[in-house]
Amino acid sequence: MVRLSAFVCVQNQDALLAACLRKLSFCDEVVVVADRCTDRSQEIARRHGAIVIDGIFPLESQRKAVGAEACTGDWILEVEAEDMVDAALAWEIRAVLQLRPAGDWYDLPIDNYVGETLVRDGWAGVLSARAEPRLYKRGLKTWTPRRLNAPAVIAGRFGGALKGAVRRTLARDVGALMERLGQLTALHAEDLVDAGGPASVAAGLAAGTLNFVRAYVGQGGWREGRLGFLVATLAALFPVLSQMRAGDVTAARKAAVTEAAKSSDLREVVGIAR
Repeated sequence: MVRLSAFVCVQNQDALLAACLRKLSFCDEVVVVADRCTDRSQEIARRHGAIVIDGIFPLESQRKAVGAEACTGDWILEVEAEDMVDAALAWEIRAVLQLRPAGDWYDLPIDNYVGETLVRDGWAGVLSARAEPRLYKRGLKTWTPRRLNAPAVIAGRFGGALKGAVRRTLARDVGALMERLGQLTALHAEDLVDAGGPASVAAGLAAGTLNFVRAYVGQGGWREGRLGFLVATLAALFPVLSQMRAGDVTAARKAAVTEAAKSSDLREVVGIAR
């Protein structure tokens, strides 16, 4: 029998975790990486029989690497707390792994929901995606250090995309979807500053225009009505807001360095006086 592990990374998402874990009962092992959780995430994970890794992981790449490393199965299924794997998809995953897999990793299709509304088209990889490489042999996937959307490298042969899709509820409503954008831009701003480039609103505007065209036209967001237009608009705003917030992060970091230097000088003066 091929052993299948699943891992889930959470940050104070106890409201979603229980439902997610119940849908992973078909896996031989489930690992939950709890990053600075102050809610009931760890308790819920243990109650569902999951292995819990509790710690401080500022980077998304760190969380995922720790989760994958803790898995002991032959294959790994990587899911988010907002993901639901239905019975049909669970059966398909098991069947693919038992009947001599055609590859070493597979794309997992994603049905993105806002509340109870399925938004099939228009996803350009900012808020979510239509499919992601989430089923793979253990030891084949690594991540580039990032706080957000850490690029992954997967070795081996691509086996194609599964037919079934995971259900991902991105937000309960439009307002919550916009809040999600705010959280994502804050993380991306930190990544931009870490990369060392100066904040550029002009670059953000150029990238945002391209994002809108890609989401609304290229990815067919126009077919989704007002929600498709909203998704494309948020995709356009993402790089603009990220660049603007990067400027704030740079200023805050400089202020912190200046304050630390003043405190150091003060301690030195006090030491000499003594």
